[in-house]
Amino acid sequence: MGILMKMRENRAIKSIARNLPPFLVSGYGGHEVYTPGQVAKAMEEIGCDTSFIDYAYAMFCSEEDFETVSEGDYQSLQSEFNEVCSEGGGLFSSSDASIGDAGGDSGGGD
Repeated sequence: MGILMKMRENRAIKSIARNLPPFLVSGYGGHEVYTPGQVAKAMEEIGCDTSFIDYAYAMFCSEEDFETVSEGDYQSLQSEFNEVCSEGGGLFSSSDASIGDAGGDSGGGD
């Protein structure tokens, strides 16, 4: 992978880490995992580069759900996501998006 593509990928991952959790929590409540439909809708709504959606699926969906929507490697994508996000400090995990059940599941997004 060329340096420009790697920079684009890192920028996309950081954008997902920064923008997706608050959107998911406000829209669907604080949960450990979200559905692929919820993640896809959130990516579109906040304007994240959807060509990197597999990273979002790996971080915010269960492994079982991930496998229904992606051919990627769940563990590898999570590791890469965490590596990129840890460059500026601590590790990121999908539970960072989950801050209790803030309002419950507002449904939809599948």
